[in-house]
Amino acid sequence: MKYALQLLCLMSLSSCSSLLYYPTHVLHFPPEKRGLHPEEVNFTSADGTKLFGWLFRHEGEPKKAKAVFVFYHGNGENLSSHYIGLIWALHQGYDFFIFDYRGYGRSEGETTPKGTVADGEAALRLVHARFGDTPLVIYGQSLGGAVALRNAIDLKDEVALKAVIIESSFASYEEVARRALARGIITWPFQWLPWLVLSDRYAPEGDLARIAPVPLLVMHAEDDQTVPFRCGEEIYEQAKDPREFWKIPGGGHADAFLRFGDLYQKKVMAWLSSALALSRH
Repeated sequence: MKYALQLLCLMSLSSCSSLLYYPTHVLHFPPEKRGLHPEEVNFTSADGTKLFGWLFRHEGEPKKAKAVFVFYHGNGENLSSHYIGLIWALHQGYDFFIFDYRGYGRSEGETTPKGTVADGEAALRLVHARFGDTPLVIYGQSLGGAVALRNAIDLKDEVALKAVIIESSFASYEEVARRALARGIITWPFQWLPWLVLSDRYAPEGDLARIAPVPLLVMHAEDDQTVPFRCGEEIYEQAKDPREFWKIPGGGHADAFLRFGDLYQKKVMAWLSSALALSRH
């Protein structure tokens, strides 16, 4: 059914937003019920669109955090369901800022590829301005990873970016849509349609080598049923060192930190310590 609906949207040449974004405007998991009290942050994108985010501070305040993550969430729901995936970092001495793109949650506007890139830039600049002396790390999940990579390419020097972590993502909107259509017997013959109605103008495709020398970590489940594993491999192949690629067992999607408990949490902390040390030299 999902693929059939996507195909209908494609064949009708309707807005590509219906293919890419599935926002909600409800509060899914109140952080207060988990003993967390994030700071509510209102800010604006470059075109004046009003955006909303949560700033989570690590345990042991007011001690300076080891780093601050800017969390680019995936295409479903809103920040109130995604923040759970990075709570563990607070216990390790890291802060994180998660925000909603336009059209999600309490952020205004209509979601578009151009708009998400502008919104990500606004979030990065906001965190950099507020935490300029704290290492800045990007963490992007699924569709948010594509936005995060584009921002990393364009702003890596302006915001003194120290590391990029991408999970279950892709470099090309056109290619990930084509691969999704290729999975269905009914939709397989229509793989050409994404090139007609989608655009990679705001995708990181073709520019990933420019992230270097910022350390890049790419994580992808080997049997991901949402974003094909090959998409993660392509990010790694197009990038340059310093970079690592981790093949996550099983068929999960953007859930390594939750599905494997603290296994990948510890692995990422070790990788990040090395990446931050590298950035100081």
